[in-house]
Amino acid sequence: MDGCACSGAGRAPSRRRADHACRQGRHLTADARNIAFTSKMLHHVDLERAAVRALEARDFRRAFALADRRCRILPHPGARAHLLRAEALFRLDLRDAAVAGVARALELEPDDLAAARRMMAWGDGLPQLEAARSIARRDDDPDSVRSALLLLEQRGQHSCARVDFLDEEVKGWVTWRGTDDPKLSLTQADQSSTVQLPADPRHRFALNGRRAASFRLMRPPSATSQRLEIAQADHIIASIQLPANRAPDRRNAPQRPPRARNGETPPLTIIIPVYRDLAATRACIESALTAVACTPGSTIVVVDDASPEPAIKHLLGELAAELRIRLLTNAHNLGFVGAVNRALSETGAGDVVLLNSDTIVPKYALQRLRSAVRSTPRVGTATPLSNNGEYTSFPVPNRSNPLPSPGELELLDELAGTANSGMAVDIPNGIGFCLYITRECLDAVQELSDDFYRGYLEDVDFCLRAAEAGFRNVCIPSVFVGHEGSRSFLGEKRSLVLRNLRVLEHRYRRYATECAAFLLADPLRDCRAALELKLLSGERPAAEPHVIVCGSPIGREIAVGRCEQLAAEDQRGLVVHFRAEGGRQLASIFDPDGGAPQSIALDVATPEGREALLTCLTNLRIGALEIAEADRIPGACLAQLTQHFAYDLLVTDTRLAMRAAAGSGVHPDWTGLVERARRVTVIGEDGAAFSEAVLSLQVTKLSAPLVPRAPPRAVSGPARLGLLALHASAAEFRFARALSDQLAEADDDDVAIIVLGTTLDDLKLMQRPNVEVTGEIGVADVATLIEAHGITKLVLDIGEPAFGHPLVDALLATGLPAATTEWTPASAARGRTADLKLQPGLDADEAVAAISDWAVEDVLLHPDRRHGRLRREVGARLP
Repeated sequence: MDGCACSGAGRAPSRRRADHACRQGRHLTADARNIAFTSKMLHHVDLERAAVRALEARDFRRAFALADRRCRILPHPGARAHLLRAEALFRLDLRDAAVAGVARALELEPDDLAAARRMMAWGDGLPQLEAARSIARRDDDPDSVRSALLLLEQRGQHSCARVDFLDEEVKGWVTWRGTDDPKLSLTQADQSSTVQLPADPRHRFALNGRRAASFRLMRPPSATSQRLEIAQADHIIASIQLPANRAPDRRNAPQRPPRARNGETPPLTIIIPVYRDLAATRACIESALTAVACTPGSTIVVVDDASPEPAIKHLLGELAAELRIRLLTNAHNLGFVGAVNRALSETGAGDVVLLNSDTIVPKYALQRLRSAVRSTPRVGTATPLSNNGEYTSFPVPNRSNPLPSPGELELLDELAGTANSGMAVDIPNGIGFCLYITRECLDAVQELSDDFYRGYLEDVDFCLRAAEAGFRNVCIPSVFVGHEGSRSFLGEKRSLVLRNLRVLEHRYRRYATECAAFLLADPLRDCRAALELKLLSGERPAAEPHVIVCGSPIGREIAVGRCEQLAAEDQRGLVVHFRAEGGRQLASIFDPDGGAPQSIALDVATPEGREALLTCLTNLRIGALEIAEADRIPGACLAQLTQHFAYDLLVTDTRLAMRAAAGSGVHPDWTGLVERARRVTVIGEDGAAFSEAVLSLQVTKLSAPLVPRAPPRAVSGPARLGLLALHASAAEFRFARALSDQLAEADDDDVAIIVLGTTLDDLKLMQRPNVEVTGEIGVADVATLIEAHGITKLVLDIGEPAFGHPLVDALLATGLPAATTEWTPASAARGRTADLKLQPGLDADEAVAAISDWAVEDVLLHPDRRHGRLRREVGARLP
């Protein structure tokens, strides 16, 4: 695949050539198109193989369909799948989408050279520049490296170096411009050596005035990390930290002081390695000093790891002179592991806390963290809750949430102490931003491993060694510490993490499985929920939230879209989603914008759960309550909500009606609910038409959210129907199958159905030669899917309509001819003549026949579709 990509790197093919190739490919890949997708277990493998064959046969639409589906299903796709999809998109002349796909591949595998080559060839700006640097430093293909060096020089970077190292040697090459030859220096704790690198005029990269030299040096044995630096005059070309290549000699290690006797509080040492960022470092140390003042027997050790910032050195010097901290200064940068290990080697008895220099420690956090650890048996490491703590993140786990203000952090820590007092939850590993280590564990496990390059995942390795030694890794959810996030190596972090993760998974075979099980079980959810409930009961919200209540996955999507609309109007929206889980009926309360709450889930099948829900909503001091899908909300909860709160009724489907026919009116079961509502609201034209024609209600029409619009282009040629599947129901599946049969009888090989979404049995439908199934899609995917699949018409309202669903609105906004339900004659007048209007309550067989006839009619759609549904008069059927 690499050769194919690079051969077309200069320019995307024209649409005419792409369409011709696709038509030709349909004949070349008949076998590939008839793949029997029968294995659910190996479906992802079948998709990737079929996508490769389709690319080889130049059937680019088919290749896209297969690769795109692979990127939407489990197991989670890797870089290869995204590159297959990007290759197909590029061949379809969808360059921007292709570059986005390559960017996703690089996010997953930053060291993937195939992805880097494509980004350098297709991309622009900083991503292209980073790809060129990656290729120059790691690619073994001389032509690719020359192209990368040329691009870098065009962007103003006139020097570059590649460095490869093993335990015994370091080798590589360097390029530069100018007359001064660069120098290479290798420095370690007790010695330093420097050599000059004279230009080699025969070097393979010495072209057009560019000078180059290769080098190969033996590494002296060192129990600490080494620093390699290549510099030309005052300009540093490369600076790389090399890990130790000899195990430390522990024979003459100083004896540990005796441990604290029973009844004594052991000392606590807080270790803070410092390198860059004065503001973050100052805030961290100041907060730690305040916390230490409230924690008897605690001290702070700061390691200046050869910081290049004079202001940091001045700050640390002042604090050390005032005896507020103990300062250790490294003559050379040892990295996080080296800095921590040096501090550990000089730490006396007692426990330690490893603290990142971008954390904020609340006043009593250390005191309560030590108390919790000392009252919990067999603890080796402990990690508090944080806004940015991977497993321990709050409110959204495994995400970098925004750093709260110092005042908010103090409140969160105080509330966590009340909500989760006395709790300790086992986790696969501790997190190094604030890692409490007991002396017993430290004596057993010793120091951090230097096997992990540039200080990522060495904390995980330490914790897994602790677990092997019989200690527990726990989260203390009664303590909250703020963490801003990585400030060093931002562009390289994921590459470094992935590189080290491979080492970790090779060393600890069960680690990935244990992590997956932990994420699935989410044992910290109840702790986050308890903190959220305390937070909601104790604070008065800055803005009274607008709460939308729903009871199905479809309703949830509509509610989330409604919250996005409210956010655009500077209002806060929250969602209450009812769902069945086993024998429980849960009401989940969450903020779609990522704020708290996220984890509250109350069992409303019990009176206590219903009372808790009512209390929670009362504490929220809600500004408005909007009820969608009333028939899917437990009756007792619905009664409580409507009795205690004024509410609006949001019409999202046809279930309030006696039947889906004009003038049928509101079902008697819902008459009281409708009459007591402050107002009845709908989103979009179709919802309004249904409410007026079928329910006979005067409604308030809410404007549909802004959605992306497909790029304008002329649509012509064979029909490719985009059939929206929202419900994954038996009715949808039967409809798609019947429509496939009907279109097949038309004896037109070019007519195809692209199911937009997921169905009851995707694989069964995909065994049909005229059906493709995308898998789950989002609003942001619509434009690319329309273009890449070549969709010419849309089929909506299959089964139960979903008024105001973001996907429905996004598809209608493309301006493509659409088959939808005609609720009123007025709604037909608003549509284009190319649209197909189906009568409410139409029999499925009749609907299939009507859509089949409509699908094969040639349609020419004017390229100006910028106003979507408001410009439908520009379409016209052709004879």
